[in-house]
Amino acid sequence: MIKTENMSEKEMDDFVLNKSKTYTKELYKKENLSDDLYSDNMKDIDIWTNKYENINGTKGLYKEHFNWIDSILEMRVIKLDRLQFELLDKTDKNFDLIPEKHKKNSILVNVHIREDGKLTPSACEASYKTAWNYYKSKGLSFEEIIFTCYSWLLNPDLKLLLPENSNIIQFQKKYKFLSFKENEEKSQIIERVFGLGNEKLENCSQNTILQKNLKKFWEKGYKFPMAKGYFIYKI
Repeated sequence: MIKTENMSEKEMDDFVLNKSKTYTKELYKKENLSDDLYSDNMKDIDIWTNKYENINGTKGLYKEHFNWIDSILEMRVIKLDRLQFELLDKTDKNFDLIPEKHKKNSILVNVHIREDGKLTPSACEASYKTAWNYYKSKGLSFEEIIFTCYSWLLNPDLKLLLPENSNIIQFQKKYKFLSFKENEEKSQIIERVFGLGNEKLENCSQNTILQKNLKKFWEKGYKFPMAKGYFIYKI
């Protein structure tokens, strides 16, 4: 892990760009992965550096986002079609929550959702299948994948905000609910839906059904913390 304590936010931006074009590109070549797949995965750098630039007016990367970007540069996280995947060790605390019958002959994979693009059921299904084939191609032996996810998208109370046929509700239906995040200091749903912190919510735009309903319920005192879930996948 690279120490970032003494790096400025501009230096971190320069560092990740250089690493992506050298070290990470070589990793993709060694695994015989396509240039298109490499380019798609590197778009995360633009997403997070653009967030910094939109707020500060200059190029940079917040230190709180560095570890996430580095996990992509190290290929611990890889985007395969619509979704991103991270192979977890079975010592991960998520594994303790999975029924015993699924713990043998399986691998544990965390699902991440990049904010760009529609989260359609068909796109997600294609992504899960691609992930299965990808991990098989790496020589891993398994009969099931335990897909876990930890996101505001899994909060079951989103049904208050969105219609049953929405992509988000269809996405979370796949997962068996496990738990909420307790004492969430910084609301992920506010950050992702509005791109702002809680303190600026009253000034935010309301261009979508989700934004309009979230603001209405938030002002009534509702909170929508991150939630954890899982499902079993096999072909």
